[in-house]
Amino acid sequence: MSKAESLTSAAAQLFVTKAAVSIALQTLEAQLGQPLFDRVKNRLLLNAQGKLLQPLADELLQRMQGIAALFDANQYSGLLRIGASVTVGNHLLPAMLASFLPSTKSQRPELTIANTADLSGKILAYELDVALVEGRMHSDGLNIIPWLDDQMYVIASTDHPLANTTEVSDAQLAGQRWVLREASSGTREQFDQRLSPLLSSWDLGLEFNSNEALINAVAAGIGLGFMSNLSVAQAIKNNRLVRLNRSASCRRQLYLVYAKDRYVSPLLQYFIDYTLAWQSES
Repeated sequence: MSKAESLTSAAAQLFVTKAAVSIALQTLEAQLGQPLFDRVKNRLLLNAQGKLLQPLADELLQRMQGIAALFDANQYSGLLRIGASVTVGNHLLPAMLASFLPSTKSQRPELTIANTADLSGKILAYELDVALVEGRMHSDGLNIIPWLDDQMYVIASTDHPLANTTEVSDAQLAGQRWVLREASSGTREQFDQRLSPLLSSWDLGLEFNSNEALINAVAAGIGLGFMSNLSVAQAIKNNRLVRLNRSASCRRQLYLVYAKDRYVSPLLQYFIDYTLAWQSES
């Protein structure tokens, strides 16, 4: 139900009537002796008991797909729900999927691009099977596997006063106006942990949840930015931005993440193995 969002949608997916789904749900709740949904103005909202059952139900569905795959010429059948943080989703995931998808006849994957914090919640709620993220997730319920390395840079417009400085010091960056990603993003986490503590003061000019908007704002001269090489490489190549040279390197780790207690189907395992091996090809 949580995947279908409504009885009508669930009925359509199961090729049965809405009444049949309603009866099945009532029968399940009667057998369990607990309501799984709160009824609010003709809407069904998953309650605490339903959320307890959800991961077990999700695992049953995954195992059913795995059983079907045993007797399928293509053992990697099924559906993958893949999440990616904004930078990874925009700059790495398309290229990776271009080489991954022809290797399996699985269903078209469901893709979610969001900030790292949102993806963490979706993984723990079993709304996603796996996520590729640029920020460290903090939960005992997650398998967090190092994936690729990335480099963070301070960027500026081509006519910024620091644009032609041979080597920019932290003292020169202090007091500057900054254009940054939103607080719950992996990119902002890098600024807050790696650069902000080195600055005696700084001013937040604008905040965006879009890399492209941030790049445009920095290029327009609103302030400095702190972004991934993956995000800014093309803008620098096109002379829209410059990278400020600093003595300190700021590398960060990208991660592959999935829930510890979820069933890993053959398709999900294949995707995990493929993704971890893809780092040698990127």
